[in-house]
Amino acid sequence: MPVSLTSRYGKVPVHRATDADGTSRPTIGIRPTSPPPPATAVYRHVLTGAETLEYLAWRYYGRSDAWWRIAEANRLVFPLDFPTGRAVEVASPNDVGRIERTRSF
Repeated sequence: MPVSLTSRYGKVPVHRATDADGTSRPTIGIRPTSPPPPATAVYRHVLTGAETLEYLAWRYYGRSDAWWRIAEANRLVFPLDFPTGRAVEVASPNDVGRIERTRSF
């Protein structure tokens, strides 16, 4: 996954790591997670087909290089090892898509 130079991971050194299938992949060191603030809306998204964290970042944030925000909102898992059918929490930075009903009928 690409890491933008403006990402908090932009200057972290790249290392080789072996995934669950035994394939060596470039990776970056784990940084302490910073869960979203309590007032932030969190959406649950169930992964289907070939969805990746990059795709979800593009869908929810409009930028595929913001995948690390989704990775941080979930328990520590290698970013390429999110299996189909897993529920992923996606923190909404500005409550985009949130609907609040303010009137009643």
